Amino acid sequence: MKYFSILGIVGLLLLSSCITFKEVKFEGVDNVSFGKVKQGIIPLILDLKIDNPNSFSIKLKKGEVDVFINNQFLGKSSLSDKIIIKKEKLGVYPLVINTSFSALTKAALSSFGALLGKEVVLKVDGKIIVKAHVIRKKIEVNFSEPIDPSLLLNM
Repeated sequence: MKYFSILGIVGLLLLSSCITFKEVKFEGVDNVSFGKVKQGIIPLILDLKIDNPNSFSIKLKKGEVDVFINNQFLGKSSLSDKIIIKKEKLGVYPLVINTSFSALTKAALSSFGALLGKEVVLKVDGKIIVKAHVIRKKIEVNFSEPIDPSLLLNM
């Protein structure tokens, strides 16, 4: 029995060394919309374009990220459902941010320059657990990207 455990561990190490993980790339925001308001919580839905260059799909299992617009805290996003990022494909995946009217007002005021054509920066910071095959890993999510101001103005 002891040998089977050792063989299992060695097998997992060999399998994990065969899987080369290429970084998944954030390619921008496709659309911005609102969900149904419940108990003062306003769901803001950002459709993120994500490119997975790997030859395998990646499952986002759980995690939580903070979302900012022009360094103004907008809200938190928690993965409630598993999201599968398809292999070797650029896809659009929703990021639901639970926010409030006051946070949206602050973010809108900080983004007022968007009316004048100034840049709007989306920042996401947190940790998520990803799974590919039998490998499970907690990764830091930290990116800051300019987004098209017209997406926010059309909400």
